[in-house]
Amino acid sequence: MKNIKLVIALLATPLILTGCGSTTDSETATPSTAETVSEATSTTSADASTSSAVDGDDPVFDIIDVVLAEYPDGIITSIDREDSVDRYDVDVVSGEEIIELEVTPDGQIHIDEREGDDDDIREARTATITAAQAIGLALDQHPEGVLDSAELNEDDGLLEWEIELDNASRHDLTELNIPAN
Repeated sequence: MKNIKLVIALLATPLILTGCGSTTDSETATPSTAETVSEATSTTSADASTSSAVDGDDPVFDIIDVVLAEYPDGIITSIDREDSVDRYDVDVVSGEEIIELEVTPDGQIHIDEREGDDDDIREARTATITAAQAIGLALDQHPEGVLDSAELNEDDGLLEWEIELDNASRHDLTELNIPAN
């Protein structure tokens, strides 16, 4: 019988000591499970909204990934899906030059031309919204669309992405202007 009382006392001691702990020091209190879950959920929601503007079903996002893998410091300034063939023309600023590329959906890159247009390079470095983000925003507004073209342009002092979307049959759907900063 003494052994049973001893076991009960040993099991009850942590519960009693927990009840004696101070909860008035809010600076050292650890967050409750509900607070931790809430913070994790809000972080996940923020991450999901960011990725939804960059990820999508449109194959242009794969093209962007291929180009940026080849030119990690690159800034894409123009993407144009060819109408008659399954290929994209992409302009990317890398270093002090603009490289014009032809990119196929299977990831093959062919360099068409290199040039140094100071205005276009400056515009690319000034933009705070990337091509992928601008395209994602346009597709969020028109989820049935697919990218036809996206081009970074400055017009009357405003830097913006001119986005043209087609429908699934490759017919014109809409044109949008997305601020680039």
